[in-house]
Amino acid sequence: MTRNGHADLVSLMEGVKAVKGLPIRPLKALYCFDPLNKSALRSFLAPAWNKYLVAPEKWELHWYHPFVFPRTSNPDLVDSYIAEYFWEHTPVPSTKPFRPPVLNRPPDDWAPEGWEPGRYLLLNATSGWKKKMWTVDGWTAVLKSLGPDCPIVLTSAGADWQRDHCGSIAAATGSSFLSTTPRQFLWLCANARMVLTVDGAASHLAAAFGVPCFTLFGPSDLGHWHRASQHQTAFQAPPDTDGVRRLSKLPPEPVVQAIRQFLDNLQQKPGL
Repeated sequence: MTRNGHADLVSLMEGVKAVKGLPIRPLKALYCFDPLNKSALRSFLAPAWNKYLVAPEKWELHWYHPFVFPRTSNPDLVDSYIAEYFWEHTPVPSTKPFRPPVLNRPPDDWAPEGWEPGRYLLLNATSGWKKKMWTVDGWTAVLKSLGPDCPIVLTSAGADWQRDHCGSIAAATGSSFLSTTPRQFLWLCANARMVLTVDGAASHLAAAFGVPCFTLFGPSDLGHWHRASQHQTAFQAPPDTDGVRRLSKLPPEPVVQAIRQFLDNLQQKPGL
């Protein structure tokens, strides 16, 4: 169960079919991984013989959950990768080991006009939380260090502060800036030569599409939200004096160096 806005994403999942509205016939099982009020209400209304809630944090559980979900799983998250945690604790029999999520390629008609596969770098500089954003000066230094060989497209969600942030980076670097539809965003993530991003959707999508990706982390738990691979790497801001990791205080020099090392590693691996 998910929002209607995720229908295009769901359509790229192998063997998954998106159905709008509540089912007429009772489902055999409903699995909920989001304990928020809206998800609980929709789960309550959906006809299903068995309803399961998998919640990694005890503070996410509320008094009404037992009335909606007779079966609740709440094992400790500890340092688990969140996708593997949900896979391990979903009561669906599986004889195969966990593998990171994989998405099919978006159709060509989802492409924004004027962009071709493999001919650009994608920068996704914003997330849903301002605390995950890096500075305009930081991204400007990174993009200028990459040189003019490959066009760079910046994507942004719809909030004014997100557009302003991306617009400032584009103005400082001469990069293209697009406010994309969900379909265009999926296509850009799947067809980029490389994705540069803060901790957020672009990082997870690039991993699922098999696109090389460099992710900047601030206060989020790196182990929960990133799984390193030969084409995925992450850089996390060091802790401040109070122990909080803040991207706003991260200088560009170590990030530039880390991206150069990442690119060198990619060039040494044929086929990436």
